[in-house]
Formats: sequence, C-alpha cells, structure tokens
Amino acid sequence: MNDLTLVTVDKFSSLRSIALICLALITTNVFYRLSAPLPVPHQPVEPRNCGTLPGSLADAPLTLLNIEQPASGVPVGAHLISPRRFYVHHGIYLGNGEVAHYSGFSGSLKSGPIEVTDLEHFANGKPVWLVQEHCKYSNDEVACRARSRLGENQYSVLSNNCEHFCSWCTHGENYSAQVNAYLHRPRYLFALIAALDAHLFA
Repeated sequence: MNDLTLVTVDKFSSLRSIALICLALITTNVFYRLSAPLPVPHQPVEPRNCGTLPGSLADAPLTLLNIEQPASGVPVGAHLISPRRFYVHHGIYLGNGEVAHYSGFSGSLKSGPIEVTDLEHFANGKPVWLVQEHCKYSNDEVACRARSRLGENQYSVLSNNCEHFCSWCTHGENYSAQVNAYLHRPRYLFALIAALDAHLFA
C-alpha cells in the first residue's frame, strides 16, 4: 500500500475507536436512565451518605464556586471539578482565574494537551466545585506540579486523563476513580454527575 492509503486507514481506525467509545458511553447512559427511578417532584434530594460515591470524591467535601465573581477565595493549587455529560472534568487552580487541565477530546476528535484556560472556559457552562481534600503536597507545590506538565500531549482516556493528572498533582499517584467506576459501578458515577450538575451537594 502507498503512504496515502496507510494514513487514510490509520485515520479511519482512530475515528472508529472514538465512535465505539462514544457508543459504549451512550449505551451505558441510556441503560442507567432507563433503570433509574423517577424523581419525586418538589422534593429536594440531599445526599446523606456519600460512601457510595466513586473514589476520592466519596470522602471529600465539595464547595460550589461562583465563577461569575472574582476567584479570589479559591486557593492556588485547589482541585476543581465540573460535570460533563458522561464524566466529571478535573483541573488544578493556578490563581488569577486560570486552571490547568488536560483538554483531552474536549475541543475536537483529536486529543489535546495539558493547557491553561480561564475558569469560565473550564466550566463550559456547567457548575464548578472545589474538592476540599487533604493533599500530599502544599497548595504551591500542587500548582508547581501542574505547571511542570503543561504542554504534555499523552492523553489516554483509560490511563492518563484529566483526573489522572489532578491525582498526580495532589497525591503523587496516577489514579482515576471515574475509570474504575465506569468499569465496575457506572450507575454510581452517573448518579454523581447528575447530582453535581443539579447542584444537589452543599
């Protein structure tokens, strides 16, 4: 085969893989929504026992941020999360309204690098939560660790995503509770995403 054919086959193979991942996520979401009980109207839901939430978010209190006001109350090195349709996006606050995050597939079908964006673009129209966790490193060290990986372009959904990046910055370990939840407890993960998006945590 000539070079053009090989490049075309490679591009279609990548596109096919992305389409299969999206199809699997959509199927999981549909089955979750079909099996979830319908909420009772006019009755606020307040989670009492967070022990069933996936990973490190299970034990960490969350604080909703108002991104329209200056982010002066957000400490440098803070771990931020924001719900998306099928996952929770993670980033590290660097100060002055800037967040370091793995852009992944957020902008196109091609994975993006670890980059700095403003708080509004990080939120992408969704609420942003501050994860109040005990970190292995000081806030300044967390921010320095995040800056040290800016420009890295080794994104992998299963082994090096935005949560892996933030876990490495805060605890020194490459870990993603979401990947574990997708593989073992997808219903709990989708319940967490729905609760974060609906502002059910206080």
